[in-house]
Amino acid sequence: MNDVLHEDEWLAWQDAVERYVRQGLAPLCAQSEHPMSHADVRRVVQGLAHLGVLNWDADPAMGLWDDPHDPMQRRLALHVLQTLASCSPGVAYQVHVQALAARLDRSASLKPDGLTTVSLQGWLGLGREAVVPVIQGRSPSASQQAMLADNWAWPTQARPRLVHALPDWQAVWMPVWQADTGWQWARVPRAVCSMLPCPNSHGLDELLTQQVWMEAAVPTATCASSDWASLQAMHAMGLIAISLAAVRQAGTRAQEQAHLRRQGGHTIVRHVAVQQLLSQCHSAVREADQVLRLWADPHAEWGDVLTCWRDRARCQVRLSEGASAALQVFGGMGYMRDNAMEKSLRDVNQLRLLGGSPPELRLCVAYADACLAEAA
Repeated sequence: MNDVLHEDEWLAWQDAVERYVRQGLAPLCAQSEHPMSHADVRRVVQGLAHLGVLNWDADPAMGLWDDPHDPMQRRLALHVLQTLASCSPGVAYQVHVQALAARLDRSASLKPDGLTTVSLQGWLGLGREAVVPVIQGRSPSASQQAMLADNWAWPTQARPRLVHALPDWQAVWMPVWQADTGWQWARVPRAVCSMLPCPNSHGLDELLTQQVWMEAAVPTATCASSDWASLQAMHAMGLIAISLAAVRQAGTRAQEQAHLRRQGGHTIVRHVAVQQLLSQCHSAVREADQVLRLWADPHAEWGDVLTCWRDRARCQVRLSEGASAALQVFGGMGYMRDNAMEKSLRDVNQLRLLGGSPPELRLCVAYADACLAEAA
């Protein structure tokens, strides 16, 4: 059983993380046209593990996503990811997936390894509405079982999984679904994997995107299948938190630009078109922030995955639109690589596609609502 995180401890964690980001991470992100090297990302992650933000011990503690059922720990996790993402969404995503992998390591009675990552999508996303009956504890239909078995089968060259992480990962946790066993998390060592780098991934320049597959089913460890929905919910929360921080930062830069740049003798903030763009970005940030505040409310229960997907399907689209609006305040300059705006937009658009795209999430939620209505 984890200790409960108290308010004074939360504030101490917050101060330590913000100081570390300000002193250790921000200088490495000063030039947006030069992404952080993999070595620098690795040092930042190791520093966060030294702080205890990433828990690589065998027992749960106060690390990221150690106990999402504790509202204060949930609040801390969302704050840490936003603080990191305000400088580098790529670093925040790396920390996020390593924390989820550490959680699976502990579930399998393994000591967490900082070189382990996790892949949370099948080869074609989530498998559309076929995942809903499993989440709700019902038996999938024959066609849904076929869809699940296809999308979540052991990865082959024809059906690879995607891994977004530092290139020197040593093992990856991935969920596999079979009709006779249901969900099964498998920890697969890098040594038995074949990999194909995807160098033209849209965003998250600090990391490497790889297609991963293997010739045979060769997990070195497994853990409880019940963690599937729980990790998907944490993943949805984390993706919104990282995207929100990136858009909030873009909006701040856009506000500064609007008050500095002049046109027709006045700063452009007085132009109605610019005001509308700033308002669109601000509204997207406020909407996503309200969602995260509800999830982190001390009186809130742990959210179910369908609720998290419902919120993310809405917020992720709005955040992408907000990042685009912030970039447009800069005009053509916003697309220059030495301007952080284009990177923010690419990162948010990339995050939008991970963990299920908004259209797929909406389809899952709509199907779940229809099933509940039919049952009533």
